[in-house]
Amino acid sequence: MKLKPAAFIPELLRHLFKRPATIEYPFEKLKVPDDFRGTPVLKSELCIVCRACVRDCPAFAIEIETLSEEEKKYKMTIHNDRCIHCAQCVESCPTKALFMNDEFEIATDSRLKLKAEYTYTRPKKSGQQSQTG
Repeated sequence: MKLKPAAFIPELLRHLFKRPATIEYPFEKLKVPDDFRGTPVLKSELCIVCRACVRDCPAFAIEIETLSEEEKKYKMTIHNDRCIHCAQCVESCPTKALFMNDEFEIATDSRLKLKAEYTYTRPKKSGQQSQTG
């Protein structure tokens, strides 16, 4: 079977004026889809410390520690090296204090850098009076 040199010219001309299908990553980045499950992030002002996220996380990637019961001070740690990005914590949160961001470049040289820690004070409920005495 002999190949004719002119056989590829129509194909060449067709693709000569098309844009390339690839992008120049990392200099250009694509927009992630709206339902992309990136990294879990806490909006601490909405957290009521119900620990539903801790209970429902299949990877045991979320910890909530009580720092001060009197001051209602807590620390949430999200271990992104354990996280499987399933968004179960987001679905379980009754106040929508957790959300998934669109970050997908989280590679690092140390797993300790993947740990996200949030120290926050739980707001007192309105109408709740402090007890003294």
